Amino acid sequence: MTHPRSRAGLAVAVSLALFSTSAAVAQDRSAVQRAGEQTANGLLARAGDGSYGPVTFDPDNAPFGLRNNNWVALKGPNLTGRWAGQTAANSQGFASFEDPAYAIRAFVDLVRQYQDRYKARSAADILGRYSPAGDCSGAPSVPPAERREGGGCPENQTTPPVSAVRAARAVGLRPTDDLDLFGPGGRVEHPDRLRALIDAVVTQEVGPSHCPQPPRGETWIGCRVDDGLYNRAIELLDKRG
Repeated sequence: MTHPRSRAGLAVAVSLALFSTSAAVAQDRSAVQRAGEQTANGLLARAGDGSYGPVTFDPDNAPFGLRNNNWVALKGPNLTGRWAGQTAANSQGFASFEDPAYAIRAFVDLVRQYQDRYKARSAADILGRYSPAGDCSGAPSVPPAERREGGGCPENQTTPPVSAVRAARAVGLRPTDDLDLFGPGGRVEHPDRLRALIDAVVTQEVGPSHCPQPPRGETWIGCRVDDGLYNRAIELLDKRG
């Protein structure tokens, strides 16, 4: 003879069914959220074990640089001009690019101009010009929420930008050492040093939400541009001069 379920048994069964349905809905939502994320192709972030893996981001909440293929936070070349591959600029003048390779290409071009025009050859000189002393970006003593352009941070007026320290340490140099980046005709003489400079700026400008921020005493850099994207940027630079 089959016995009918007790009320308690029915309540448990209903609760389990509701829990299973809720869990399935939550999994579906999570899958949708993951599906909405994008991969910053060519950008790698350092994991806890020292390996590097792809950077993913939510386009609705990511920093401007990730959403607009401008990992180096580059502004337009002047008030009306545009870099190759630049598609727009925001109200502060920060550029959007159709491909991050164009942003890296523009950054390298600008660094080459710094060497040619201003004899800026060290990481401290290059990035001191790229991130002026009045910019609080990278000043460790200033809370992240208070770092802003034109902040007038005294620390950045007397010491090299943190990105310059990181770039130099990564290649065994001091921030004030000559990087000797470009030779005759603008040829890249030391790709390892140039890439360390790029990676240090990318790490700083993308920021801690997606790029780990190493302490000043460390030689590792939180994010790096992969070989394929770097090579494409140099090819674009060579084509356009």
